[in-house]
Amino acid sequence: MKALVLKSREQIEVMDVPRPVLSAGQVLIEVSKCGICGSDVRYFHGENPWAKQTLGRHIDNPPNIILGHEFTGIVHGVFDKSDAHLIGKRVGVNTFITCGRCNFCRNGQENLCDHTKHLGHGQGWGKMDFYPGGMAEFCIAFTSQIYELPENVTDEQATLFDPLIAAIHAVDVGGPKPLDKVAILGAGPIGLLIAQLVKVYGAIRTFITDIASENVAIAKQVGVDFSLNLRDGTKCLRDLVMEKTHSEGVDLAFNTVGTSASILESLEILKKGGTLVLMATKEDELRFPSLLLSGERTIRTSSNAMYTDFPRVIELVSAGQVKVEPLITHRFNLSDAVSAFETACNKSKTGAVKVILDCQS
Repeated sequence: MKALVLKSREQIEVMDVPRPVLSAGQVLIEVSKCGICGSDVRYFHGENPWAKQTLGRHIDNPPNIILGHEFTGIVHGVFDKSDAHLIGKRVGVNTFITCGRCNFCRNGQENLCDHTKHLGHGQGWGKMDFYPGGMAEFCIAFTSQIYELPENVTDEQATLFDPLIAAIHAVDVGGPKPLDKVAILGAGPIGLLIAQLVKVYGAIRTFITDIASENVAIAKQVGVDFSLNLRDGTKCLRDLVMEKTHSEGVDLAFNTVGTSASILESLEILKKGGTLVLMATKEDELRFPSLLLSGERTIRTSSNAMYTDFPRVIELVSAGQVKVEPLITHRFNLSDAVSAFETACNKSKTGAVKVILDCQS
């Protein structure tokens, strides 16, 4: 079968690889569509974002990872005969499974499990010739983590379920309340989805910033109240927030950028008792004035997602509560996946927000 393989750092190739062999608890998916995630780009550059966010340390990536953890498709084959009824079903795929035995798993914190198997990440599999992922014609999936798709949810929409579960978990960590004012720093896919989710939870006013005009334009399409292009230089986020909140600040901020400057800005716009949720950090050390934590301000972090988040996001998209189509800016065939990756890696030039691969073209 054809697959996009990360052979080593910054070396990717569409190549013929063996079709995956199923084990107990697995099904084979004929992949329809697969999205390129920001974490895929980080793997390409030699990072290991899963290890950094979950384990708090760097782990070298193995060679020959088939990238892709934002995919959907049709069940093509099963290992267990009792799962035969699944064949031919169009499904969304939650691409991780945890050990089920550690204290985190036993206490309902599977998102923190150190022994996660994750499709498209090369994690938890032991040594393999090729590590499974969704940027391929076929990929395994965990039987317990596939969900039949409603007829009104398209395959392209379903590729956004993975970033949506990360977004909804972060929103749960932040705990928005009705009438909250919320700021999101970074209008990438996760930020754009968080901005919509907090409205579902009852936020009355939302702010978002980015340096790309395309992202700011999409933010307006999906209902963000105040979208600020930081490249304009006409107004800074703090001035905008204070103007629109009677100088109180926001109840909740989400930072998807991770730079020290953006984290400082996030804290400066928090009202007393407010919460900042960090989705990523780019520097090894952070420095900010300790007075920015006065007045019971809180910093929290968000990592991965929960099993229960996946069926929730299916309902949200099916019900039209969250719009994902405006985020999709580029489409490529699997045979052109290297070009697709170049587009995703150079979004400042290409205007890419979400790049989708058609894996059966």
